[in-house]
Amino acid sequence: MTQRKTSAARWLARAAVFPCLGSWILARLWIALGGVLPGKLLGGAALALSGLFLGLAVRFRLAERLLRPWDAGWKNALAGAIAFWAGAAFDLSYAMLDPAGLLIDALPFRFLCHLGNGLLFAALVLALLRAGRDLAGLGRVNVRQMLLLFLALNAVTAVYVLSSRTVYVWDNAGYWAVARTLADQPFGPAQLRGILESTISLDYNYLLALPVSWVMRLLGGSRAVFLFSVANLYILPGLWGLAALAPEKPWGGLLLAGLFPMLTYVGLVGYVDVASAALGIWAVAVYRSERPAVSRGLVSGALLVGTFLLRRYFFFFAASFGVAALVCKLLFQRKRWADFGALFASSAFCALFCTYRFLLDKVLGTNYSDLYSAYDLGLRSDLLLFCRYFGWVLLAVLALLAAAGLTRKETRPAVAFSLVQLAVCFLAFVSIQSHGQQHLLLYLPALALLASSSLLSRPGPLPALLAAAAFGFCFVPKAQPASICEIASPDPLPSFQFYGPRRSDIDQLLALADAVDGLSAEEPHTAAVLASSFTFNSETLTSLRASLSLPEPETGTVVQYHGTVDKRDAFNWNTAQADYLIVGDPVQTHLGEENQQVMALLAHDVLEGIGPGTAYEALPETFSLENGVTVRLYRRTRAWTAEDYCSISDRLTALYPDYAGLYAVPAWIVP
Repeated sequence: MTQRKTSAARWLARAAVFPCLGSWILARLWIALGGVLPGKLLGGAALALSGLFLGLAVRFRLAERLLRPWDAGWKNALAGAIAFWAGAAFDLSYAMLDPAGLLIDALPFRFLCHLGNGLLFAALVLALLRAGRDLAGLGRVNVRQMLLLFLALNAVTAVYVLSSRTVYVWDNAGYWAVARTLADQPFGPAQLRGILESTISLDYNYLLALPVSWVMRLLGGSRAVFLFSVANLYILPGLWGLAALAPEKPWGGLLLAGLFPMLTYVGLVGYVDVASAALGIWAVAVYRSERPAVSRGLVSGALLVGTFLLRRYFFFFAASFGVAALVCKLLFQRKRWADFGALFASSAFCALFCTYRFLLDKVLGTNYSDLYSAYDLGLRSDLLLFCRYFGWVLLAVLALLAAAGLTRKETRPAVAFSLVQLAVCFLAFVSIQSHGQQHLLLYLPALALLASSSLLSRPGPLPALLAAAAFGFCFVPKAQPASICEIASPDPLPSFQFYGPRRSDIDQLLALADAVDGLSAEEPHTAAVLASSFTFNSETLTSLRASLSLPEPETGTVVQYHGTVDKRDAFNWNTAQADYLIVGDPVQTHLGEENQQVMALLAHDVLEGIGPGTAYEALPETFSLENGVTVRLYRRTRAWTAEDYCSISDRLTALYPDYAGLYAVPAWIVP
């Protein structure tokens, strides 16, 4: 009798799961194929897939396997219940589509879809908890080593903070600004949902700003608080992962941290991307460990998706990781596929669950090589950047040891994995654009594995000498290039420094900011910045006072954003309505005028007083900045004419006929 009741309960549970799973699948099919295929066909496909997945779950006793991650049943029940509630309450399925007026928008479909999302998220959490039990102790490293890493990291952060006096802009300031904004907002379900929804379409989503914002709620939003938060929340886990990569080597974590100081430096510059690098390091440490195969695959797959959920370009790392794992299977372990199978299944499920819209829109639906063609500076710049952040001495030593490691059976799999991952990632990335300093984090996990398996395993003082030289050289004061184009030759050692940047024109920038805000002393006005260089751009003004920990004025001129990169940015026609223009002389670009005509055309017109530039008159006061840059203010004296609008639109369209839509004069403008 009891057995019959148990069997009946199982069938009832399956009957309840079936429509929930089907509705969840239907929503995702509709996101990809709605309007392309009939709704009835999509509904039938969703039910068929739901039945297939449910059948596979029954066949492989998935429920029984997931429901026993711990011996204590209450822990299992609590974890599953919390995960189910979170997955159902924060389901983003309907935020990814516009179902208005369609049958799928009906309340039953929404409700069942949310329940399906909760069930799948609970299954994912329980699976990872079960796998995590098999991996327990993997990150156990010497406590004294971690204490030294913690103290050294915070000491270096203090040196950088105390020696800085500059303005933080673009990628160096983006997440700092977002974290300050989140810290000023009330925390609750609405804010959390907004942060999750930012992952759907934004390349710079708000996930990594959230933990920092919690610290800022307690300690304030200064740059120092931001950098110490990044150091301890994101860099330190990466350093811990480096220690986990070399568990058999005494002080191996310290040696790897010394060999690769760029992990710390990139974080101190302001790139929260180091969090993705930390996940990548742990993905390598987990997958290359000797723990149970399925558990290794499940956790490392989830970590890989986490890397590009946080920072989109880490998709290159995740994809090349998969290729390297497959190649090593074919070369060394053809009879054991459990870890790779689990890696593939975990990555596919987590990607479908967390990054579905990104995969559709960005990976499959965007021609990045054309869109980011302005960022292609040639292979020479890539090689110079690698030498600047890793040093050609270390790269040469690792290359020689890798060649030797391929001849040794015990090191061959790790070396092959590293080399394949590095090569695939590099070739894929340079087919799109040149590297920036943060993009080199893509290669850090594989280089660290290569160093651990080939360099640290060798006897003698060489690893310690290289680590001391690389880390110590970062404390030698040296001139720092403002851009990649200023790097003249390959550097033998990492050539950045742990001293913060200092600008000599801060007083002039403050005077400029006061003058711009003074334009609105009697009535509100707007201004647009026509400049986009490392010396001066729109964020130089908007981030100035925050960078110097100065209070913002109660009233001021609103600085509008104007597009700066061709093909990526449309011409912002609101600039034509701005009361003032702030123009750099000579015209300021960071990718060359040929790639930034969307901004440079109007800047030249204004400076030369031709075309649309005749609508402005120069104000008498000017401001002299670094590198011979003069900033001039212009007041609009008349409205733009039809000829002015067409002058901009026609010239940009002639340059980029395939992007005419970005530069067409919109219908809402009536000259």
